Amino acid sequence: MMSVARRLRLDVLAAYAARFALTVVSVVMRVLPRRHKVTLLTRQSSTPPSDFRLLREAMLRTDPSVEVVMIARMVPPGIVRKFAYAAHLLVEMYHASTSRVLVVDGYSIIASATPRSEGLTVVQLWHALGALKKFGLSIVGQRGGRDPLLAKAMRMHAGYDIVIASAERCREPFAEAFGADVSKVVVAPLPRVDRLRDPARRAAVRERFTYLYPELTGKKLALFAPTVRTEGSMATIDPVELTRAMADADYATITKLHPLVPVPVDSQLRVAPGLSTQDLLLIADLFITDYSSAVFEAAVAEVPSYLIAPDLDAYTQRRDFYLTYPEDLGLPMAHTIDELVEMVRHDMCNRDQIKDLSEKFVAVPGAGHTNATDRLAQLFTQRLRELGTTTNEISAAS
Repeated sequence: MMSVARRLRLDVLAAYAARFALTVVSVVMRVLPRRHKVTLLTRQSSTPPSDFRLLREAMLRTDPSVEVVMIARMVPPGIVRKFAYAAHLLVEMYHASTSRVLVVDGYSIIASATPRSEGLTVVQLWHALGALKKFGLSIVGQRGGRDPLLAKAMRMHAGYDIVIASAERCREPFAEAFGADVSKVVVAPLPRVDRLRDPARRAAVRERFTYLYPELTGKKLALFAPTVRTEGSMATIDPVELTRAMADADYATITKLHPLVPVPVDSQLRVAPGLSTQDLLLIADLFITDYSSAVFEAAVAEVPSYLIAPDLDAYTQRRDFYLTYPEDLGLPMAHTIDELVEMVRHDMCNRDQIKDLSEKFVAVPGAGHTNATDRLAQLFTQRLRELGTTTNEISAAS
């Protein structure tokens, strides 16, 4: 009897069938004219992320004639809902076929699995700063990564013309993760960098937070945001236990778990609905995580950060890092909640550590330089001009 590993892989056959069907549709859509248009496409959330919203505003300021379309749609669970998602892919393909620049912030079937005609630039604007945990093609076939046969069937992360990385030392990891030549990796921080340094945004978030939690006014605030586990399981650190322990150190704790992770029901747990991790970093007094790349956002926002990694050895074997963890981050790391609280009591993270971390992993624009959002907007609108005619010229030719 054949082993499980050598049996007919129906999931792989289905992937090839889906790719073939999308290829046929893609070829048919080549008759559509490309326009002076940029499409921003995400599967990370059901609403456009802040990076996309900021980028759209900046592109319209740079070139009012550009058409910018934002599409946000997560892959749903369940067979029936996936059929509906398959129909939605036709919408994505239409916009990709009529655009000259397609920007994605993760894997996109439309960007990688389907052939494309001339005149389209595909940009990978990965949804995280820095280069911490290995991801993408770096971990295909590993316990924390994708199945090699499925990755091949869906042409995982193939076909990017430009890959955006937040710092010079992130270029090689991103080239590896996306299977791209390092020459295609451009250093340009995400638009969220501007928001993390915006005093007006800070004031607005503080006002919103005070409305949600008036009883915490004047108290020191700790933000806990662990990484998501690919299995969708709970983090190894109990957020309720951490909240109680940090209260003994005179900190009120806000917990932000990944949307795929269930939130424990407990009256002591605060999750600040309506406020993102990026928002809360603007008002937090310290940040706590295990392996989340949000640690780089905290550094940009100049928030002292602490690491807690009770399962470091096991996590390293399953997922691994692009750096030496925790040494390359230069932050205090605890193995237990009690150890973490003692580090916090003794203020073991200082501003110099945070500044050094930010400088190494995020090329934050200096005073007098073009901000991160405008720099990306200029890059994309320049690409538009290089690739083709404006909307007015197309109208005149038709």
